[in-house]
Formats: sequence, structure tokens, C-alpha cells
Amino acid sequence: MTPRTSSGLTRAAVAHAALQRLDAEGLDALSMRRLAGELGVGTMTLYGYFRSKEELLDAVVDAGFSEFEMPPAGDDFRTTLRDFALAARAVLVRHPALVEIRDAGPILRPRGFQVTELGVRILSEAGLGAEDAARSFRLLFDYVFGYAIVNRRPPSPELRREALASIVALPPEEFPTVTAVAEQMAEAVGAEGQFEYGLERILDGIEARLAASRAGRRARPGAPGARRRGTGPRPR
Repeated sequence: MTPRTSSGLTRAAVAHAALQRLDAEGLDALSMRRLAGELGVGTMTLYGYFRSKEELLDAVVDAGFSEFEMPPAGDDFRTTLRDFALAARAVLVRHPALVEIRDAGPILRPRGFQVTELGVRILSEAGLGAEDAARSFRLLFDYVFGYAIVNRRPPSPELRREALASIVALPPEEFPTVTAVAEQMAEAVGAEGQFEYGLERILDGIEARLAASRAGRRARPGAPGARRRGTGPRPR
């Protein structure tokens, strides 16, 4: 049961209030004193829930990732993994505070590892070995969080115009390739579907790795379906 004090607050309520504050104004705007004032309690009362700001941030991470909802399993491994990545990104879009907290240091909270558990399970059950499953998940994790970190500024026509102006201003003799695709480069900045484009390329690689792993298992002597030498009928 969640502890509740005479103020009527709970740890979960304080964590969600902090998450809302962080989403709205960023990590630097959060202080225990300010949050206490917004909740209508004294600062020392807030310290009765969390011993430090760091402990509160841990609870904020749990609060944010508690909204992660794994979609139903798709018809194939690729669809399931794609839906998993899109669901993870949806949490980060709703709660940019999680991106900022992750950018400041690793997220090692149990709730975060529950999401990790789901992702690694999808890869393992598809047939990847331990190392490939771990590395493939890390690749996907880095892409989802990295994309969110790099694209904190919402895409807009103004942002694309700025990108185009910067590229066009480059000396063509020094940057012949980039200036030749200036419009395409600018359009790719925060373009609709850009995240999905990158995700599909990562899934291509994981799927190719999975196919190679399966082919390797079939080719090994003694593996199911493998052709073994010397097992056929001997000529008379």
C-alpha cells in the first residue's frame, strides 16, 4: 500500500507532480522547495516522502515508465519489435523529462528494466543468442533515446528553413556532396516519418542478423535439418 500522510499526499502523487513540472520547465526548474509550495506543503514535509532530489528523480523515472504499454504481439517478430520501439518513443514524447534525466545519467530503476525485459525477450524468443539479443536491444535503446535527445526541439518549417540556409551557405567546393542534396537534407530535419525511417533500417539489420544466425544453426552438424556426412546408404 502506498504510504499516505496527514497532508493527504502519497509518494506517487508527489512523483507525478514532479514529472509534470519537469516536462513543462526542465530539470533545472525543479527544486524541493518550489515543488513543496506547489503542493501546498512545507519543504520538510516533502523530505518526509523523499530524502533527496535524487531519490525523487528516481521515483519520477518510475512514474514516467509506468505509462509504457506494450502493444499486443504482432504477426511476426519484426512487427512486434517495431511496435515495442514506437511504444517506448511515445512515452518519451509525452514525457521529455525522462529524456533529460537520461541525458544526465543512466536510468537504472526497476521500472526501466521492466521495459528492457520486454525488449530483450522479444529478441531472444525470435531466436537471437544472448550476445546478439543484448547488443541488438542496446542498439534499439540508443536509437530511441538518442533520437529524442537530438530532436528535443519540435520540428517546424522554420527549423527546416534554418537548416537549408545553413547548408546553402556552405562553400560548394568544400562541401560538394552536402550542398548537392541541400533540400533533401533540410527536409530530413524533423521530417514526418524520419524516426520510422531510421527504425526500419535498424530492423533490417536485426532481421538480417537473425536470418544469418538461423542459417548458421542449420548448417552446424547435428542441428535440426542439417545435412550430415556419412549418414546416407553406403554403395554396395
